[in-house]
Amino acid sequence: MEQEEPTIIEKEVEEVASAATDYLVFAIEWLREHVLVFETLYQFAFIAGGLFLAVALRRRFQRLLERLNQQHTLGPAVRRLIRTVAAIAMPVVWVVLLGISRSVFEAFELPIPFLRLVISLLLAFVVIRTVSIFIPSAYWSQVFSWSAWTAAALNSVGLLDVVIEWLRATGLTVGPISITAWAFVKGVILTAILIWGGNAVSGIVERRLQRVDKMSSALRLLVVRLLRMALLILAVVIALSAIGVDLTAFAIFSGALGIGVGLGLRRTVENLLASYTLLADESIKPGDVIEIETAYGPTYGQVRKMTTRYVAVRTRDGTETLIPNEVLIASPVTNWTHSDKPTRRRIPVGVSYDSDIDLARQLCIEAALEIPRVLHDPAPNCLMRAFGNSSIDLELRFWINDPENGVANVASAVMLGIWEKFKANGIEVPYPHHDVRLRTVSSPDSANLDQLRASER
Repeated sequence: MEQEEPTIIEKEVEEVASAATDYLVFAIEWLREHVLVFETLYQFAFIAGGLFLAVALRRRFQRLLERLNQQHTLGPAVRRLIRTVAAIAMPVVWVVLLGISRSVFEAFELPIPFLRLVISLLLAFVVIRTVSIFIPSAYWSQVFSWSAWTAAALNSVGLLDVVIEWLRATGLTVGPISITAWAFVKGVILTAILIWGGNAVSGIVERRLQRVDKMSSALRLLVVRLLRMALLILAVVIALSAIGVDLTAFAIFSGALGIGVGLGLRRTVENLLASYTLLADESIKPGDVIEIETAYGPTYGQVRKMTTRYVAVRTRDGTETLIPNEVLIASPVTNWTHSDKPTRRRIPVGVSYDSDIDLARQLCIEAALEIPRVLHDPAPNCLMRAFGNSSIDLELRFWINDPENGVANVASAVMLGIWEKFKANGIEVPYPHHDVRLRTVSSPDSANLDQLRASER
């Protein structure tokens, strides 16, 4: 009988099996020649022994660093560095023990390639983790740590140049723009460094401007925000130029961006421009106490934060209402602290016509002065406003200097004080009342009643 020829699938399965067998044989040979030898085994033994000792000595090393950190002569940067080293105490102790082992092996001229590799990786981890504490953002600190340690690991095993060559050979071409993967990686790294440097520069400028007493908080925030945006644009332009991208190729993209702004990003751009308008004219600035009527009712609170999209207002309920900048531009806003913080409050008070009006006015002023938040200069005043239907209408006026702490609560405290003083001194607070008079109609006589019935028939 003739033997049937194998199918295409069977040939592919045989090729895959043969390739897997070859890789397995190669791996076994490599392990036998490089790992399962005495020179490699004693290195692994010392690496494992160092790990065991590092785990055992970690607690003692951390306690030593804690005692060192309790010294009052150390600066904040040194304390932060000590806390970081304490957090990675085990790798630090491990790399120190392996370093001592390497010195011993080198003294006897013994080959230790695996030991050097492990020490190199651990040392890179310790250094990168220590440097990353100076990056304020936790997210970017993690990105830097993993990226730098990956590059260090590839360099330690001799694969960094191979990976770089592969990235240079891999690229993407879109019209006149041609970017390789290596150029993209360099651009990302350069952009991240420039943005971090720009944020650092803007932070330094912001701290310096805070020392200038004559500059308002809104103008200070506007300068810092414009500086940060300019540095961000400069960082992107420099990064694109560094990777060889012709900026004139983005002319079409800018036109598409303009159409997108006109169609879908109109509100975003309006809020962006409104934020700079609010900061430039200083109509609203951080720390102001504002009141605005929104679609969900009135909002009263203190401005805590101003961003390019919204203004965060912390209300008396402890919540923060995010009001879009365009709403603040288009709606009437009551700024209680626009020019100065002192604010006058008015409380209507009604007393009976039989009361001593001068005594009632004096009691109202005394009740206001007993509240700590009420200012003595200008002093409270109580005026007679009108002769009401059932009372004489008075009005107490007083000033406070901290509207951010609420205005309704201080008015309530003053009214409670007035009520207590009126009760103690016999001043009556009238309430509306009406007199109802019932009139009795006499019943008709019998003659008139008979005439009425006759007319009905």
